[in-house]
Amino acid sequence: MKKQNVRTLSLIVCTFTYLLVGAAVFDALESEFEVENRQRLLSEEHALREKYNMTDADFFRLRWNIIHTVPYKAGTQWKFAGAFYFALTVITTIGEYDLVI
Repeated sequence: MKKQNVRTLSLIVCTFTYLLVGAAVFDALESEFEVENRQRLLSEEHALREKYNMTDADFFRLRWNIIHTVPYKAGTQWKFAGAFYFALTVITTIGEYDLVI
C-alpha cells in the first residue's frame, strides 16, 4: 500500500473515530435531559386531562393545534444517530470561509 493511501485511510479512520466519540458525548449529555423533560410533559398532560375531564378526541384536537410548538411528541432527538449527525454537521461546517471578489 502506498504511503499516501495509508495517510488518507488514517485520516478517514481518525475522523470517523472523532465523530463516534463526539456522538457518544452528545448522546450522554443530552438524552437524559430529554427523557426527563418528556416524562414531565407527559405527567402534565395526564394532570390536564384529569383536571378538565377531556376525552381522547378533544385532547387530540388540542394537541393537533399546538403540536408545532411542542416538539416532544416528535420523539427523542438526542439518540445516538441524531448525535452522530450533529457531530458530522459540526465538523463539516466549522472552518474558514474565503470570499474572493
